[in-house]
Formats: sequence, C-alpha cells, structure tokens
Amino acid sequence: MDVQVKQERTIAILGVDGENFAVSGVYQGGARKPSSYILTRSGDKAEVRDLNSFPSHQQVRELMG
Repeated sequence: MDVQVKQERTIAILGVDGENFAVSGVYQGGARKPSSYILTRSGDKAEVRDLNSFPSHQQVRELMG
C-alpha cells in the first residue's frame, strides 16, 4: 500500500481590503507544487479549502466577502 503524506505549508500572506489572509499549499509526498490551496482569514480563522489555483485578490473578495 502506497501512502501519500499530505503536508500543509503557509506560502503567502495577502492583505485585501484591510484584512489579512494566509494562503497555504497542500503538498502530496515530495511534490514541489501544491495539489491545492487553503485560504484562511487571520481574524476569525474562516477558511476555504481545496482551491485549484492560487487565489487572486478578486477571488479572495468573492470567497470571503
């Protein structure tokens, strides 16, 4: 059985409209590119998981607005 370990690492902090958001990458095994992204609002820790691409400022507004 081949078990792939998933790791989450914060890769960026974005400031959008006066709020801070952390963008984390989800890495499978030894992969160098994230398989998905997680967006977390710093204030209340609200998050959106399984984003297919790194979120733009406009996407952050739409997802967390």
